[in-house]
Amino acid sequence: MSVMNRIVSACLPLVALVACSTQTEVVKMYEDAAVGDTRYEHVLIVSVASDVGQRRRLEELITGHLGDAGVAATAAHTRIGLTPTILQDDIDSAARELSADAILITHIVSVETSARRVEGRVDLVSECRGGDPVDYFLYDHREIKEPDSVRFAHTVVAVTNLYDVDTGRRMWTIQSTCFEKASMDEVLREEATAIVRQLQVDALIG
Repeated sequence: MSVMNRIVSACLPLVALVACSTQTEVVKMYEDAAVGDTRYEHVLIVSVASDVGQRRRLEELITGHLGDAGVAATAAHTRIGLTPTILQDDIDSAARELSADAILITHIVSVETSARRVEGRVDLVSECRGGDPVDYFLYDHREIKEPDSVRFAHTVVAVTNLYDVDTGRRMWTIQSTCFEKASMDEVLREEATAIVRQLQVDALIG
């Protein structure tokens, strides 16, 4: 093996570790044996969260990813609004009106936010007044201080269930955990990507 090949081989585990560390963790909690070769083609997307903005955003993100995967998906808020309480009857009615074959419900079960203080730094800026630029005494020096800041990290756990519209049975459940993202929007984007990816891995969508 050449030196270059040895270097590449040695780096691969590190690259894999770095790539995996940024991904949302997904754990399959349930899959109905009756799923078989069923592929869902029109899915109603429902998000359950205390923040209505996050509910809307997550539904739109999942709907978009499913659309990219060739699945007809509809965000529930476009049909039943963003009322504080989501009623099962409203969800079922919207699914029937859309002729959906499945309902995907994602519930954000926990949000953990941590804050870390980041100290500002002081930069020294020097400006030459003219003359010999080597002469230190011909420079004016001033300090530019960056203020302290606070960095937030959000860790979110979501549980997603897939229901068959015809039978009303829960067919599939996963728990997805997104770790220490700087913003909630980044969390929601990661969660949506992970959920749709797992649906594809488990061959539940066409």
